[in-house]
Amino acid sequence: MIRTFLVAFAVTAAASASAVAAEGISVSQDKHMVIAPAHGTTDMKPNKIHKAKAATIFSNLATAYPNGIYFSGEGATLCGPDCGIGESIAVAGGFTPTATATATEIDAAVGYIEGTDEITFSIYSDDSGAPGTALWSGNAKSLPTFGACCGLTTAKIKDGLSLTAGKPYWVVVSTNAKETTTFAAWNVATTNQITAAPAAYNINSAGWTSSTTVLPPAFAVYSK
Repeated sequence: MIRTFLVAFAVTAAASASAVAAEGISVSQDKHMVIAPAHGTTDMKPNKIHKAKAATIFSNLATAYPNGIYFSGEGATLCGPDCGIGESIAVAGGFTPTATATATEIDAAVGYIEGTDEITFSIYSDDSGAPGTALWSGNAKSLPTFGACCGLTTAKIKDGLSLTAGKPYWVVVSTNAKETTTFAAWNVATTNQITAAPAAYNINSAGWTSSTTVLPPAFAVYSK
């Protein structure tokens, strides 16, 4: 069953966190969010953001602040079944193209923590406000380090995927059978903290729980 509710993806002050092995990284009590220790300086150059407006199908990356294109200290948990927190978690961010276009690239604020340094990207159709059917899937390796501002993980859609104007879609980040130990996090976007955007998570492949949140996962979808 799909449950829809209003939620800020961020951890509240009341939520306790349990420590995990990777350099002070902690996980919220409900295991849905990962918090990084404070970094005094950045240790990564931000990826180049596409400048051509015609190439941008969707983006919630903070282009006005090229040295901080998302909030690097907190993200939604991404885990394979053997990642060490006791459950597998996939995360999705929703978007709706304003013009019909062919998607060729996804850039997402997905950072590596532990385990297999690889993650699976997909674009799904929409099913009543939650991810429906996978339209394309691919893998990305050598993820930037979670908590270090502000690299992006890039997934190339080799043959392109046609997306229709006004039709909702989802970018899904998950793990496959070769990524069972992957432990990563999808940083939240802080570009628009007023208008709620669609997001969803899937625990242990039990089905999607959708939400609307002012802090959705940070990503962009581009055409050529």
